Amino acid sequence: MKKIPYTQKDFDWVKMTTAQMKKYGVEALVYKKESYKKIKSILPENRTYENTVYALSQSDGKYGDIFEEMSLLKDVSPKKEIRDIAVEVLTDVSSKSVDIEYDRELYTSLLEYYEGNFTDEKKSLKKEDVKLLEEAIRDYKKMGFDLPENKQKELKKLLREVSKLSFVFRKNISDYADYILCTKEELDGLSERFISTLPKDKNGKYIVTLQYPHILPFMSEATNRNKRKELSEKNLKKGGAKNLKLINEIVELRAKISKILGYKHHADLMTENRMAKTAETAIKFQDELLKKLLPLTKKEMTEMRDHAKTLGIKKLENYDVAFVSTSLKKKLYDLDPETLCAYFSLDHVLKEMFSLCENLFGIKITEKEMRLWHKDAKFFEVTDSTNKNSLIGYFAIDLFPREGKFGHACLHDTIVSHPKEWGSEEYVSPFSTLVCNFPTSTKKSPSLLSLRDVETLFHEFGHNLHLILSVSRHESQGGCNVAWDFVETPSQIMENWVMHKDMLSKLSKHYITGKSLPKDMIERIISGKKFQNAYQFTRQIMQGKLDLDLHTGKVKDANSYYIKMNKNYFGLDLPKNSMFPAGFGHLVGYDAGYYSYLWALVYACDAFSLFETAGNKNILKNKEIGMKWRREVLEKGSSEDEMKLIKNFLGRAPNQKAFLKEIGI
Repeated sequence: MKKIPYTQKDFDWVKMTTAQMKKYGVEALVYKKESYKKIKSILPENRTYENTVYALSQSDGKYGDIFEEMSLLKDVSPKKEIRDIAVEVLTDVSSKSVDIEYDRELYTSLLEYYEGNFTDEKKSLKKEDVKLLEEAIRDYKKMGFDLPENKQKELKKLLREVSKLSFVFRKNISDYADYILCTKEELDGLSERFISTLPKDKNGKYIVTLQYPHILPFMSEATNRNKRKELSEKNLKKGGAKNLKLINEIVELRAKISKILGYKHHADLMTENRMAKTAETAIKFQDELLKKLLPLTKKEMTEMRDHAKTLGIKKLENYDVAFVSTSLKKKLYDLDPETLCAYFSLDHVLKEMFSLCENLFGIKITEKEMRLWHKDAKFFEVTDSTNKNSLIGYFAIDLFPREGKFGHACLHDTIVSHPKEWGSEEYVSPFSTLVCNFPTSTKKSPSLLSLRDVETLFHEFGHNLHLILSVSRHESQGGCNVAWDFVETPSQIMENWVMHKDMLSKLSKHYITGKSLPKDMIERIISGKKFQNAYQFTRQIMQGKLDLDLHTGKVKDANSYYIKMNKNYFGLDLPKNSMFPAGFGHLVGYDAGYYSYLWALVYACDAFSLFETAGNKNILKNKEIGMKWRREVLEKGSSEDEMKLIKNFLGRAPNQKAFLKEIGI
């Protein structure tokens, strides 16, 4: 295959105006209607895979990519009017597309081909082509085309409403911009470097926001307990009361949709297309793991409470946990987060991460000049060092916080590689963007990362590799378009390299002395890798239970349920006016699938164990296994069943041994 290179002209969309966005929204709906009309007009005897199945998959035309570009601008544009109109247009198109896509005649068109000419044409089709057809028929059935017309109309209305409310829920979180004000004295415990990154109000007080680069260090290191409490309480109200109401409405609407389609509940509807296949399997996975974790979790909580008393904290509260945990880790392993940060300058970490990926996966990463949406955004080209440095694709990084920017970390898979047209060997090149929020540089120091930041960067770059290296023939099967409970496996496997002694030595370079981490510090970091794993994973399961139990109908009040679980598992009392679910965007985004983080981690740990035991034992240069991971998993997307992909890579069925070892069980 040959990838099509990009020029500056291909990125004119970064200057997209509000008027253009509105225009594209109107044009896209017209284009889709015309595409569908053409497909429906074909006589049954003239139907082919190309003019029916492939045509349906391409029915958005250029507008599919335009809306992905718009989605990126919604998260990264420095202009508020661009972000706001992007949300407005995307919400409007999503809602109106329901009317167009819910067309029984399209389902009939697919069936005409499936029951007709497909029988003969199947011999010349590839497995992924057949998979796309069968999945399309399955998805149309889930649109209710086997239902009476009145039920189908009701379904369309409900889906449109869910889409609209979900956009609003996410926007409420992104727009939530609360903060606390602190005097210099109230920032005791925090480094001068961190303090220098904080903005000030007109009275000279320091502003500490709810963004990750502020809240994580503050909650972990600020000695002022009252200020930790104040910031924590504000964070527990992120999204606001309106989002608590919205999530109840969304869950209720999803339950109605599932009942109409004949499912017991929404969780069964969603897990059917995932690796778990049923909600019962996902629930069993979480409950069995929780049973193994709880004894160790209780032991860790006791250790924290005992240590808290040495710090003068008689009763451990939720806003003490990060602070006490950090202090205890310092005591046990003599690891000060601020001292560690000095060894991880962003530029050096990026350089070593790129080098690792080049060695493992047969690629070359080169920074290129390209004007994007903001001066902080950098552009890179990826080529194939195993094939004459032929073009693979492109990605950008936008790694520093700014007003209005998406406040978490994510990968935007803006353009998924695919053939230019049916049967073509020319492929549209992929383009993705890593969006993170790392500490900015100051006059005294470059951008310095915590170990958690380093892991986050590796995690998101794992998603990036999945997208960039994809060679699927169909966009819907390319890159990160895999089963929802497998999508985190290629990202979580990358985190394993961060905590390997050889990689830690390479990643670390003190920004003043230029020296790597001393060996004894590396040993302490690795020894501390299991520190409070049980607590962290129990918290993750707790959030997964919140998601699944809401979507099975077991729980009606998300907020009181979350407060109750905190008490049951950790013995912690959250404020009665807290509203964590209001700011937990994954309730909408993961949609009965938050369990998938741990589910995918099991496979990631198992897969990484092969790098440690097979072929060249140097895991930083184990190209034999790296290329196998690239060929068997990263390149294939969902063109084959995900369980088959992982079995092909491992050469056996996956198991939990490596994962449980990682936890310390």
